[in-house]
Amino acid sequence: MARQIYQAVVDGILVGGVYALMAVGLTLIFGVLDIINIAQGVLVILGAYLSYSLETRLHIDLFAGLLITVPAMFVIGVVIQWAFIRRLRGRERTSMTLLVTYAVALIIEGILYEIYGPNPKQLNASYVQSSVHVFGFYLSYIYLYGFALALVLIAAIYVTAAGGMMFGATNAFNPNSGYDLISRLLAIIILGGLGSIGGALAASVFMLTLESLVDIWSPEWAIVVFYAVLVLVLVIRPTGFFGRQPVRAQ
Repeated sequence: MARQIYQAVVDGILVGGVYALMAVGLTLIFGVLDIINIAQGVLVILGAYLSYSLETRLHIDLFAGLLITVPAMFVIGVVIQWAFIRRLRGRERTSMTLLVTYAVALIIEGILYEIYGPNPKQLNASYVQSSVHVFGFYLSYIYLYGFALALVLIAAIYVTAAGGMMFGATNAFNPNSGYDLISRLLAIIILGGLGSIGGALAASVFMLTLESLVDIWSPEWAIVVFYAVLVLVLVIRPTGFFGRQPVRAQ
């Protein structure tokens, strides 16, 4: 049992790094600009599909493919901002961004269904299925690479497409996967404190480690505990772990 607990802690920390990679961009947008980007989940999945296409059709390595997918996702983000977000003004701007980005998510999801269909996909590479044995633990190479990538890219504030590649390499995904993902990411950034990069990393590692530990005894309760802790923390500290007064966009 002790070995299971230690392995769960290690796995939780590494998986938490992957989620932090996806949560940092969301927490900055939400906490600083008052934009509730519900489309973030499906944008991560879009990044995963772009990596999938590069891998399966052009045989480009997952990490090398970031040289293409990162600029591509940046352009997509600029187009969404220019076409939809920048036009929103006034007191209802925040609530309107929720509706607009939800509509954007539905559009992207529909396009992904048309192109790729509903069957789950997963990114593959030699390091996705391989692991290394360290001090009695088996550590997956992809999670080790992902955690290192998270630390580097969080420091650079340059995350969306990389998060999509990492999610696709560690999870099966289809066009509908963005909804469960965005609910987890929103929980993480609320726990960490809106606008806090360190908070997003800490909350990701804490919550994914907790979920991994609970999963040892009851997989059914693991996801329940995830959101129960969110409610408990918000009751005690509404601003999250590292919350502060956000800067409001004018």
